[in-house]
Amino acid sequence: MLHERRMTLEEAKSVLGLGAEEDPVTRMGEFAEARERLADLVRNAPNETIATRYQEGLQEFDRAMAAVREEAERRRQEKVAAMMALVPGSVTGKSVSTKREDFHSTPVPPKKPVADPAPPQAESEVAPAVQAGPSDTPVDPEEEYNEPEPESTGLGLRVALYLMLFLVIGGAGGGWLYFHIQAEKDVRRQMEMANLERLAAKLVDGRSWKEAKEAYLQIEKLSPGSEVVLTGLRSIEFGMREEQEQFVGYWSGEALAAFEADRLDDAAAAAEKVLKKYPNESEVLELRDKIESARVSQVRTQWTEAIRAAVEIRNWEQAESGLSALAGELPGDELIRTLGKEIAAAKEKQQQEFGRARELAGAAKLRDQGAFDAQALEWMREAIALAPHDEEIRALYEKIASYTRTLRVPEDMATLKEALQGARDRDRVVLGEGVFEGGLAINVAVQLEGAGEGKTVLEAEAGEAPVITFGPGAKKATVSGVVFHKKGFDPAETRYPAVQLRGAEVSFADCVFLEASGHGLEVIESGVADALRCEFKGNGWDGAAAHGKDSRLVIRESRSTENYGHGFEVWDGGSASISECVAKGNSRAGILIDSAAEGIDLLANEVMGNREYGIVLAAGASGRVRGNSVYANKIGGMAVRFSAISMVVEKNRMEKNDGPGLILEQGLREDIYSDNVVRLNDGGNLVAGAQFEGNE
Repeated sequence: MLHERRMTLEEAKSVLGLGAEEDPVTRMGEFAEARERLADLVRNAPNETIATRYQEGLQEFDRAMAAVREEAERRRQEKVAAMMALVPGSVTGKSVSTKREDFHSTPVPPKKPVADPAPPQAESEVAPAVQAGPSDTPVDPEEEYNEPEPESTGLGLRVALYLMLFLVIGGAGGGWLYFHIQAEKDVRRQMEMANLERLAAKLVDGRSWKEAKEAYLQIEKLSPGSEVVLTGLRSIEFGMREEQEQFVGYWSGEALAAFEADRLDDAAAAAEKVLKKYPNESEVLELRDKIESARVSQVRTQWTEAIRAAVEIRNWEQAESGLSALAGELPGDELIRTLGKEIAAAKEKQQQEFGRARELAGAAKLRDQGAFDAQALEWMREAIALAPHDEEIRALYEKIASYTRTLRVPEDMATLKEALQGARDRDRVVLGEGVFEGGLAINVAVQLEGAGEGKTVLEAEAGEAPVITFGPGAKKATVSGVVFHKKGFDPAETRYPAVQLRGAEVSFADCVFLEASGHGLEVIESGVADALRCEFKGNGWDGAAAHGKDSRLVIRESRSTENYGHGFEVWDGGSASISECVAKGNSRAGILIDSAAEGIDLLANEVMGNREYGIVLAAGASGRVRGNSVYANKIGGMAVRFSAISMVVEKNRMEKNDGPGLILEQGLREDIYSDNVVRLNDGGNLVAGAQFEGNE
């Protein structure tokens, strides 16, 4: 395996954060401490990624330290060599020439003149003298005692000099070693700080705020009060704040956009992303509450529609199942009790209607003499409307209706047009299942019957005549179980309705008026339309409209939805009685009354989710607006103009509209409308003294 190239001293300085003129050797102490700090960071790293970063820094640091240590060792050897040069031979190992060539020899005492022979002595006394010198020459004891003194003094002096020299050298070396250790500690500390500064800066750039803060706190321990730490912590705080603003700005924007687009699940998910990371964001908390409120409202609306639709078709199992599901999603919601009451009331009403149908059928049966009887036929029409699925009642209806002439299409006549050409008052024209060509006029009091439940469709092009036009001669005409549909769209200023009554009096039951460019049902020229359980949907203007003197709408238990104009509209002398109907999701108002006519009644209707007001009373000579539920409309709940001051407005509920609940034009007293419930409206519950432009 190849070894890494040794780092040069200049490269080491760069790694250690030193300038070209700074001496790294003097700061070895700091560098050593810094190294230990880095090692601690590696051991205590919070995760593998950070540990790897620390380890890479530590390895680079060790290479730099190795280069500095080599330099320090080189200098030390130079210093020791210089000091040891003071000791003879300590450097070269060769003999050093001194003033005395025998400096390293054993000293020999000088010879003295021989004196008179001494008296003989014992053998034991002279033996030491013989062994004293290096040779066998006897030495006089007296010479041994007196002569060596000068030599002994010189030897002690040399020993003292050596001792002093080593003390000086040792003292100098020990002092140098002490200061060298202290310098190394300082170097290690500075080195650790430099590496921590670089590491912290990288972590800040990588937005690893927690790890960066830990690095700066390590620097704080090494250098309390360091300006680097203060600056670094401020940069972390600024970066975190900037990151928070960016994160919150993006996801709160996503949440708001989804909320406004009615994508509540997406809106809630985006808001949750913000609150999971920053749980105290007040604006997002407020938005989350709005999302939850909208979700609750959406759930309430969806289940209300589903349950009421099931009630309309008398599917009690489906209605009660929906009520249970609503209770599971919104436990304790007041709507559960309200809808429960509606289901119970509808069941009771069905029983009453069935009983009434039986009574009418019994009365018609008693009158049955095998010939046409207008009263008996009228009773049976009502009986079949109240109990359409009762086979016994339907059989009796067919018998009594057969006393009039019955024309069946396509069995008896190929087309409806052909059947109508020879039709007379009281004739019964029965259409089978399928789509039939419209664009026809009826001016006799016929009974037009379809197969019901959307099975029979009369159709005409948008730019041509209405699907059916009833003229003045069609008084007491009846239509049941037919869908009137316009194909395509005509943008002309004058647009054809699906069905038009021009002075006629026609009763509709279980019919659908669908997708006309103009109105779904239009009553003009003093005509009267009586519609029961009908639907007006997706028409270019109003769902049903009456205008002109004495033109009148009588609408019961019907629905007007998703029309581009109003759900129901009356103006210019027309009048209306609209009861127990639904006006929902229309592009303008749910119900607009702008006619100075008598006898205008709006009773027990549900008006919701329209893009303008729920109900607008722009004018009205007399009438009652009672028991209506008006909620979730965009501009407001109910608007009352001064021209409608004669209308009695009581016991209505205006709730949870996006705008004000009740808006009163300037001049109307608030106390006149106190017998209404107005609450939880976003635009305020009551706005008095309002000024309107135009009709609304």
